[in-house]
Amino acid sequence: MNKTLIKLNYNETEPIARELFIKASSLCPSSQNHKVLLEEALQVFLDCKSDFNIEAIIVPLKSNTFFDSIIHMTKSDFSCTAFEQISKDDVVMIYFYILSLGECRPDTKNKAEQYYAELWINSFLEAGRQVLRKEIEKAESLNKKGHYVSCSFGPGSYGMSPDKITDMLEEIDNSMLGRAINRDGTFSKKRVSGGFFFVTKSEGVLPPLECRDCIGHEKGCLFCGGKNLIPSRNACMELLHSYGTPQHVVKHCLAVTDTALRMAEALNLKGHKINIPLLEASALLHDIARVEENHGVKGAIVLEKSGYRQVAKLVRGHMYYATDPEKSEITEQDLLCLADRMVREDEYVGLDIRMRTVLEKLIALGVDTDRVRHRLEENQRLKEKIEQIIGTSIDTLMK
Repeated sequence: MNKTLIKLNYNETEPIARELFIKASSLCPSSQNHKVLLEEALQVFLDCKSDFNIEAIIVPLKSNTFFDSIIHMTKSDFSCTAFEQISKDDVVMIYFYILSLGECRPDTKNKAEQYYAELWINSFLEAGRQVLRKEIEKAESLNKKGHYVSCSFGPGSYGMSPDKITDMLEEIDNSMLGRAINRDGTFSKKRVSGGFFFVTKSEGVLPPLECRDCIGHEKGCLFCGGKNLIPSRNACMELLHSYGTPQHVVKHCLAVTDTALRMAEALNLKGHKINIPLLEASALLHDIARVEENHGVKGAIVLEKSGYRQVAKLVRGHMYYATDPEKSEITEQDLLCLADRMVREDEYVGLDIRMRTVLEKLIALGVDTDRVRHRLEENQRLKEKIEQIIGTSIDTLMK
C-alpha cells in the first residue's frame, strides 16, 4: 500500500480541540462558579500539551475495495450501518488513516484530572480528524473536481465496533508513527484513532455529521433505518449481573434510578422532554464498574462495546460533569448526576446530607475540597431550579 505520513498543524488543531473540550466537559467559561474547575482543566491541558505530536498515516484505497457495503482490505473487512446507504457507484476513492496524538500519559492520581486528561485527548483526536479531512481536500483539489470528502467513519462511530481499531492497526506498518502499537488495542505511549474518509461524486450520498454518535431513532430513520440501542431495564440488570457488579452497588443504582425518574417524570409533566428510557438505563448502569479505578470511564467502555453508546456518554461523565444551572434546558446528564449526589448507598438522603458525608470523608483524608464545594453549589442551584419548575421540593417528591 502507498502510505504517506502527515504531520498536522498544531496551531490549527488546538482551537478546535478547545471548543470540543468545553462542549464535552460542560464547563462554561462565562460561569463564575465554573472558574476554578476550568482553571484546573486548563492546567491539565498544559501538563499534557508538551507531549502532543499530531501526525497521521494515510493510505489511499481504490473505489473497488468497497462493495457489498463493506471495505475489503488486505487482512480485514470493515463495515458499519452507514455503509449500507452508500452506493459503490458514487465512490471515487477512500482514504484509510491512522491518527496519532503522541505520548499522552498524564502523571496524576487525581481522578478529576484523569477525567479531564481523557477529555482533552479525545478532543484533540477529533480535532485532528477534522484537520486531516481538510488536508485531504486541499491535496486532492477535490472541490475543483466537484467531489466531496466525507467525515470520518471509524471504530466507535456510525455503528462500527470500537474493537475494530485493532484490525486497522494490523493493516499498516505502525512503526511509521515512531512507537509500536499493541495488537490488543493498548498503546505503549501513543494515543491513536483510525478510520476512513470517502471521496464521493456528491455530498448527498453520505450521512450528516450529526449522525456520528447516533445509533438510530426508536422508529428508524431515513438514513440508516437503525434502531435505538437503549437497553431495557431487564437488559440492564442482566448486564450488571454478567459484569459481576456487587449487589450493594446494584442496590445503589436502583435507588439512584428511582430518584432520577421521579424528577424526570415531574419535569415532563411541566413540559420538559427528558428521555425516560435513556435516563433509566444510564442510572441503572452508571456504577457498573464502581469497584474499578476511574469507574466512570471503565463503565463507559463496557457499554460502548455492548453497543449502548448514548448510555455510555452519560456514564462516562457522571462523576465529574459540571452542570450550568443558568441554562434553560435540563438534561438526562443533569438528572443522573444530581440523583447520584442525593443517594447514600441505597437510600435517598437528599443533597445536603449526602454531600456533607462526602466532604467529611475528604477533610479527614486531608484532600482539597474546593472542587467538591463548587459542585455542591451548582447542584444546589440545579435542585432549586427543578423544585421551582415542579412546584414542590424533591424531598417531598421522594416520600
